[in-house]
Amino acid sequence: FSHYPLGWFPEEHESRVATEVVDDNLNGSITLEIIIDTQKENGLYEPEILNRIERASEYLNSIQTDTYFVGKTLSLVDVIKETNRALNENKAEYYSIPQDKSLIAQELFLFENSGSDDLEDFVDSSFSKARITVKVPYIDALEYNKFIDQVQTELNREFRGVATVSLTGSSVLLSTIMDKSIRSSAISYLIAFGLITIMMIVLIGDVKIGLISMIPNTLPILFLSTIMVIYDMPLDMFTMLIGAIALGLAVDDTVHFMHNFRRYELQYNDVDKAVRLTLMSTGRAIVVTSIVLSVGFLVLLFASMNSMFNFGVLTASAIFIALIADFFLMPAIMKLVINNKESL
Repeated sequence: FSHYPLGWFPEEHESRVATEVVDDNLNGSITLEIIIDTQKENGLYEPEILNRIERASEYLNSIQTDTYFVGKTLSLVDVIKETNRALNENKAEYYSIPQDKSLIAQELFLFENSGSDDLEDFVDSSFSKARITVKVPYIDALEYNKFIDQVQTELNREFRGVATVSLTGSSVLLSTIMDKSIRSSAISYLIAFGLITIMMIVLIGDVKIGLISMIPNTLPILFLSTIMVIYDMPLDMFTMLIGAIALGLAVDDTVHFMHNFRRYELQYNDVDKAVRLTLMSTGRAIVVTSIVLSVGFLVLLFASMNSMFNFGVLTASAIFIALIADFFLMPAIMKLVINNKESL
């Protein structure tokens, strides 16, 4: 599973280049917002809380993996440390958090009255909630969720008993949505396959033949999976949609074929004749619709985004495989199964 929209663009595309430049030179192009809620007015005046925020910031800044890293953190602690140093002749040793609650309150009061509104970015009006802004690079949404879970676990431990921690922002929202959407789509395949199997059994009126008729329906998905493995294509929102379309088209062809085949087979009691009549009638319609659908999706070969290009190629391939399966594999299976049934 993966969802990395930046990789959909060509390497020389201006949007991709700009994002990568910001990541490399400005330590991250997106932000993660962390809310520390003390649940009491003026709770942020407490040195203990500020010390914990500082330790949390140090932990965040230390995160460095092959996939993601934290470029920079910004919080109330930075404002207090800068203010404290400025009020003490800019001496480096005063770049620290005062351990006196009243002194912290006075310094924040002076900063508020200095004419700057920067404090509004990090605290609420009652000084009960603080925000830590974390700059991170543009990465795979599912990898970003791993990072979010890691940060949530560590900060819950750091602020246990004194404050609650919540991670928010558009980046968190989008990553969570993508993760749940992709995984729920995978589950929906299993549900759809089960329901379609039941439908085929009811339509054909025979459990054994109904189950066997699902083999051609799974062939396009297996074929697409093979292509994706060979060319290292991930299961993202686009490729998950391809599987649903492939399954739907394959089932549509199979339903038309099997409906007419069973009608002719019951009428003439001859498998070969039933297959021939089905291919000469319903088969022609299946061929025409398959060609039209394939050409429609192959238009996406001219798309500049890799995701759209892959979508067109894979979907057209699935339609072709579904056609081949219904024209060659399904008649062979019916010949084998029904002959075996008659011999018994």
